[in-house]
Amino acid sequence: MDDFFTFYGDLLGIASAYRLGAKAAYDKLDMFYNTVFGQLEALCNQQRSGIHVQMFSDSVVIWGRGTRRILEELQKVYLDLFGKNLLLRGAIVDGRLEKEPRVEVKNFRKFLPTNDTLARAVGLEKTVKGARPLIEPQVAQRLLENEAEWLTVEGYLDHQYPNVANTDIRRRICPTPSGNSHELLYFWPPSDVDWGGSTYGIVETRLKELAEFHDPLVAEHLRETVKLVRRSELRERATRRWAV
Repeated sequence: MDDFFTFYGDLLGIASAYRLGAKAAYDKLDMFYNTVFGQLEALCNQQRSGIHVQMFSDSVVIWGRGTRRILEELQKVYLDLFGKNLLLRGAIVDGRLEKEPRVEVKNFRKFLPTNDTLARAVGLEKTVKGARPLIEPQVAQRLLENEAEWLTVEGYLDHQYPNVANTDIRRRICPTPSGNSHELLYFWPPSDVDWGGSTYGIVETRLKELAEFHDPLVAEHLRETVKLVRRSELRERATRRWAV
């Protein structure tokens, strides 16, 4: 089975930043670009990695081979962005983005997709609120092929699979409350990522406080992100109970 993927994500709150001034928006986007580049540069430079990244305005598209590997990197990207007050909503779907080669000139670049992966990723990303990476069901099924019970919340609670390390990214794949897709519980950090001394409680409090200062649309994204923090904590607690 081909392990190809396409990820699309865009920053939340950029429109509000532009209303406050072009400099405020530029600073956010500059930090966004630098953070994604810093996290993914080494991976993209690996010989035959097959990973491609393209950024434009407040959006990032990543495609290639190695879904599990890119989810591990995306968790670090999300945590790094969150630590800088940048919230990214995104989705990863099955299949590698393909684009048609076009005649180009120095000041005229073209990007014409020839399959539906980007459209599917954008469409899936828009189905929920909050800074969270969604995972298309086909992708979750492929990643959890040997732990198929984990495709449901109850299945994860009932099947420990002690041979799978707590740091394994697959333990952070969970159905969304709506049941339409899966999501990555990235707030449960891997052991090699410094979360800056934050705890779940500190993160929840900060997001709730920020929500009080924003318009209803942004506030809804922040409150939905709080729920993701809670689900991440619950998943970690459930997993650690097995180790006792």
